[in-house]
Amino acid sequence: MKTIKKVALAVFKDKKMLQVRSKNQPLVFFTLGGKLKEGESEIEALKREVMEEVGCEIEESSLKYLTEFEDVAHGGGRVAIRVFEGKLIGIPKPSSEIAEIGWFDSNSDKKNISVIAKRTIFPWLKKHGYIT
Repeated sequence: MKTIKKVALAVFKDKKMLQVRSKNQPLVFFTLGGKLKEGESEIEALKREVMEEVGCEIEESSLKYLTEFEDVAHGGGRVAIRVFEGKLIGIPKPSSEIAEIGWFDSNSDKKNISVIAKRTIFPWLKKHGYIT
């Protein structure tokens, strides 16, 4: 089974993490980010995806690699997500491909959060003090 490789930006506010809901996936919120294009570095992919999804640039000096998570991808298969922490320049707003943004922590309603966020990302972030 092929593993989909992605990068994600973890943006925190008040011990909650920014998540986005795609217009193509009406019921599920995902971590900000996506797949790398051929020849693109992880940081280039993060910058492109964040601009496409919420219309913000990333404060490059704030970027810090956190860890990589692997689990079931939404819709089947496997996904490996390399997660970076960082700050946004500007106020995030839904873009043409994003229907809604929200701030979530480990106490948020889990039915609207991706499988990998529920099972691996949020527990890890809580354990390491990033979210409540």
